[in-house]
Amino acid sequence: MEIGDWPTVPDLAGLYREARALGVETNIAELEAFGFSVVEPDKLAPPAFQKKLRAGLEKLLETEDAGAVALNTLEQRPVDARQLFHLPAKGDVFVEAMLSPVLLTLAKYLCGVSMRLFSTVAFVKSEPGFATKLHSDSVGAPPPLPSAGHMCNASWLLSDYNRQNGCLALVAGSHRFCRHPTMADQPRVLGGTGEDICVPIDAPAGSLVIFHGNMWHGAYPKHDSTLRAHIAYAFARNYVDRAESFDDMDEAEVERYGPEFAKIIGRGRWQGYGGAGPDYTRFPSVHRAQFTPSA
Repeated sequence: MEIGDWPTVPDLAGLYREARALGVETNIAELEAFGFSVVEPDKLAPPAFQKKLRAGLEKLLETEDAGAVALNTLEQRPVDARQLFHLPAKGDVFVEAMLSPVLLTLAKYLCGVSMRLFSTVAFVKSEPGFATKLHSDSVGAPPPLPSAGHMCNASWLLSDYNRQNGCLALVAGSHRFCRHPTMADQPRVLGGTGEDICVPIDAPAGSLVIFHGNMWHGAYPKHDSTLRAHIAYAFARNYVDRAESFDDMDEAEVERYGPEFAKIIGRGRWQGYGGAGPDYTRFPSVHRAQFTPSA
């Protein structure tokens, strides 16, 4: 059917038209039904950009001190991977990837057009390693979790993912459970005692794995020495406090990336005011979004 400019769902209607134009309607259906979807590389970006993004990460791996990130030095850490943070401040290519129309359209469908960037992190594994237990990205939210979800994860794969190299493990439909997984829910293959209820994300480099913030997910153990890497862009609804702040980014850089980027990283947010009260000129986009299913 034709999606009109319907006044009751102005933001959602426009977003859905964009999804249709980008050819990701099926991915929206999969997000609704199963809580996750995998976007094929040719829908996401040209091969040249995929190579550029991986090269950008490889450069950071060579030039940055892994020990500068505390999580990389822990003896007992929840994720057996080298992690790199604050990526949009470390190269244009990481901003370009985040501003992918496909990535943003699907993320906005899950977290609303007024969403903000919650965090960015690259996970890199180059040697055999242990599994990552099931968890959800609804960080800090007590159960029952909101069914609409206040978080989403858009993970851009920079290498082929399969069971042998420790691919992502997702529990289909778990976004509807509206709770965090417990130890009793952990499959034996991920370090627990239960049956394997996970879907292994076997996907080629350049794919986008996007899922609802309530989704139970982890990673299978890695058995080989090939490079396994992805960049996780996490987004949240505008009322969620960001895990990662980009207030340190130079204003000239922010302006160069454009108003969409500025909004997503929290420039112009209404929260954080003092005795003078809030700046009401920053409210319209948030208020409008609150009256649509996409907010």
